[in-house]
Amino acid sequence: MNAPAFFRDKASTLAELEGQLRTARVLPQVTLAHGDWRAAPEHALAAILARSWARTRPGATGQERPALIVRSSAAGEDGATWSLAGHYVSVPDVVGEDALAVAIDTVFASYAAPIADDQKVLIQPMLQDVVASGVATSREVGSGRPYIVVNTSLSPDTSAVTAGRSNDTEVCYHFRGALTEPAGRCGAIVRLLREIEDLTGLTRIDIEFAFVAGQHEPVLLQARPLVNSPPTALPRDRHCRDLKLAEDKIGALLGERSMARGHRSALGVMPDWNPAEMIGVRPRPLALSLYRDLVTDDVWARQRNAYGYRDLRGTPLLIDLLGIPFIDVRASFESFVPAALDDDAAERLVDHYMARLLAAPNLHDKIEFEIVLSCYAFDTDAKLAQLAQAGFAAGEIERLGRALHTLTRQVMDPRTSPRLLDRGSLERLQARRRQLAAEPSPLVRAYWLLEDCRRFGTRPFAGLARVGFIAVQLLNSLVSVGAISDEDRQAFMMSVSTVASEMQRDLARLSRNDFLERYGHLRPGAYDILSPRYDETPDFYFGKVWTRRPDINPQSDDIPLEARSFAADTSIDERHTRARVRLEAAAAPLLAAHGFELSAGAFFDFLAEGVREREHAKFLFTRNLSDALVALGEWGESVGLDREALSFADIGAIRVAHGSARDPLTLFSETIRQGRERHQVTQATCLPPLIVAPQDVWNFHLPMATPNFVTARAAQGRVVRELDETDLTDAIVLIPNADPGYDWIFSRRIAGLITAYGGANSHMAIRSAELDLPAVIGAGEHLFSEWAQAGGLRIDCAGRRVEILPMGASC
Repeated sequence: MNAPAFFRDKASTLAELEGQLRTARVLPQVTLAHGDWRAAPEHALAAILARSWARTRPGATGQERPALIVRSSAAGEDGATWSLAGHYVSVPDVVGEDALAVAIDTVFASYAAPIADDQKVLIQPMLQDVVASGVATSREVGSGRPYIVVNTSLSPDTSAVTAGRSNDTEVCYHFRGALTEPAGRCGAIVRLLREIEDLTGLTRIDIEFAFVAGQHEPVLLQARPLVNSPPTALPRDRHCRDLKLAEDKIGALLGERSMARGHRSALGVMPDWNPAEMIGVRPRPLALSLYRDLVTDDVWARQRNAYGYRDLRGTPLLIDLLGIPFIDVRASFESFVPAALDDDAAERLVDHYMARLLAAPNLHDKIEFEIVLSCYAFDTDAKLAQLAQAGFAAGEIERLGRALHTLTRQVMDPRTSPRLLDRGSLERLQARRRQLAAEPSPLVRAYWLLEDCRRFGTRPFAGLARVGFIAVQLLNSLVSVGAISDEDRQAFMMSVSTVASEMQRDLARLSRNDFLERYGHLRPGAYDILSPRYDETPDFYFGKVWTRRPDINPQSDDIPLEARSFAADTSIDERHTRARVRLEAAAAPLLAAHGFELSAGAFFDFLAEGVREREHAKFLFTRNLSDALVALGEWGESVGLDREALSFADIGAIRVAHGSARDPLTLFSETIRQGRERHQVTQATCLPPLIVAPQDVWNFHLPMATPNFVTARAAQGRVVRELDETDLTDAIVLIPNADPGYDWIFSRRIAGLITAYGGANSHMAIRSAELDLPAVIGAGEHLFSEWAQAGGLRIDCAGRRVEILPMGASC
């Protein structure tokens, strides 16, 4: 039977499958046409209740009627070209004749008027003793990637996944070309989908299922085509070959290695330098190669060693798996071991950290806060005591504590801290950038801007970021030992004048030209040549702000912009003073008790400078990076390569061109061709955020609350949280869950959708895919809360990123 004939409506599809499926069972059913219901409701009710599964039967308290469910089965619903997922009402737990009549009326009322006589509802027994239920698709929703995705809720509520009411779900990915099937319930659903594909001739299917207590085979609740699922351009044999290469590479990385401490490793997209946040999960080749060149190949290890940690120079932190960036977690763990400890102690620590991560993989994005001991703080003794429970000897614990104390004391020392050298490097970066502005060749200018960015920009940034982290750890430890309250901590953070707070103030008080002179180099994606700078599209980002006030500069125009004070804000100064008084009083006795020869005033300055200088260093090095991308774009335009093409290049080509007589256009054209081919594989591949075994390339489970990105599109707009706004046009709408009750928002021409809860296969995910609407489904409470505070957001589904747009951005 061909697919259009098979998928006419929900009831007919289930009826066709009921007698043919071997891997699942289908509940008995009766359908009721609207014309028959209007003509003879009493006769229809009697016919339904006469069914064996609906009849009154003896129960624990006498004669009882079983519960029924009345479901929609409208014309076109679950059809071959349009699913209308969640568009209509279903009424569960219906008991008795009167309740059944009301339920039937309710479901019919959800259809568009006028209701034709041949429109139907579907009545089935209510499934009992449900232990798990969910949704599965034979392709990843929105992208069409060749993975079977099974989203299962361990709940008796069979609509928990589709309605997106909880993130307490298991999400299993299975590559369609894998030779082995996953175990357990996920494997049973994979087999069911395969069978439905064979029966219908479709390879893009969406099903709902449930498992009941004591039975291994699933119950099929619904089956429909997965509409608007784009094809994958990558041939399966090529994809399988590349995944096998990735599997082999992972096997080599995760086991014991002669030059690494620790007996095993893991790979993650969010630990340490967090490539998922910085460049996205599927970056273009140029962004990926830039990030490796400027940070994770060598800079990260050099600067960490300069701050007192083990020497891992020569060890790449970032591993490229088919274009998806992963952090080598073992290398990260070892790099946080103080250099003063020997190899045996380092190995014990790395193994301990790894065991903790594998026991709680949800901590993979919080390893420095929850797992690693990388500095000494006022609560470190309590954390060191936990090592004794893990089998560490008292002498080992004492040596680690002493090494951490020495390292932290040296970083805090205002006379000899390595951060002094990093400050000097940043000053040199700015001086050299002014010199490079006169370089006539854009390709030469781009080369030196990037060289300087690595030597005098990202290296000191890496060091000052380490200082900033130590400062935050010390501040947080004041809270954990009860010296200050969390409100005090927050007051301190708000009192520190950073680049972000300065920019918000300057947006209100600087002229358009002066503001862009200072901040124009910023762009939402720092490493992405396709991301516009503020000064390239200023009206897009800030147009609404400038139309609300005169274009004047309240500061004196005869003072050079670089010399003006951007911290002179009375409210900030007052908050800073109050925070200083509170923290100095709390810290003074602790500094003495923990052996830090530092005054309370110097300690406060260290905390404030640590928070401030990290952001300032990033602000400065990204100017070089941003200017280099502009220069590269200028050169590309002169030789016929636009930014889209250059985004597929490898930045290594610029070094080869600079150091050889080879033709730059030929060099870049070849690397662009190769980059396009590699990125095809990247775009078609799904990998888990934390890889712990080589076979994870074929089958894996996602951790709880991993955001699901629907479509491969991007969108940006103002954030709307209150849906009583009359105009949602071009807005990014945030709603708590993926309940189909929010379906009306799709008629409002929204730009994108974000939900706190919901899985890859929830109704809102399905609907967003059908409408080709960029969406983030199931972001989790933390991310949802963070994004809800923003004025504007940019959703990049292909890169699996959400960027907060600057305050006042025109969306």
